[in-house]
Amino acid sequence: MYLESLKNSYQPKTKFDQQIKQSEVLLIEYLSSMKGGVGIAFSGGVDSTYLLRIARDACTSQVVPFLLVSPFLSGREQTWAHNIADEIGMPLREVPWHPFDFHCIWKNGSDRCYYCKYVMYQKLWSICREYGISNLLDGTQLDDLSSYRPGLKAIQELSIKIPLVYCNLDKNNIRILSSKLCLPTWDRPSQSCLATRVVTGTFITQSLIEEIESAEELLMDFQIENTKLRI
Repeated sequence: MYLESLKNSYQPKTKFDQQIKQSEVLLIEYLSSMKGGVGIAFSGGVDSTYLLRIARDACTSQVVPFLLVSPFLSGREQTWAHNIADEIGMPLREVPWHPFDFHCIWKNGSDRCYYCKYVMYQKLWSICREYGISNLLDGTQLDDLSSYRPGLKAIQELSIKIPLVYCNLDKNNIRILSSKLCLPTWDRPSQSCLATRVVTGTFITQSLIEEIESAEELLMDFQIENTKLRI
């Protein structure tokens, strides 16, 4: 009964709205048919927040949001993710990982993103098994497939499910649907990890990441929003 009310959460007014609505209904049906527990890699961004919000009500088994924590995640983003998950009523489980243990990551080659994603999700899968979770979801959406994202290869190799792609939802669709659900992330700018600030080929060190985070925090203090350094 509740799923029916969720599917009818707003009435489409145009053909475009109808297409979005159909995608959301498809997403609800996909998630509700999932067997076993569900883990969601959560960041507090537009996509994973929307996915968690829908999964919370659509999934019939336990849903656990996980936050992957490392020096590449700023303290501000960590706090934001917890606040958003708490607002949805789904407290986060933190999963620490250590990128500086892996030469293939800190040497910062063109394939760094692939190795980061692979190590993170390999770690997350091991935690999911401890929770008895058999489905691991990622917030990748349709637009991500048309940009250079080496991490998508790792997602495929590790059998991570990407329901927003399966249900034909792109960033604009997700923002519209998030707004209708009154999610505070609906108009949030896209974020990226601190490692993306370092030019490919430049070794990434703990001290360099700390300097980047401190500098960006200073810019925030001066109310210079959504600014990312490049080194």
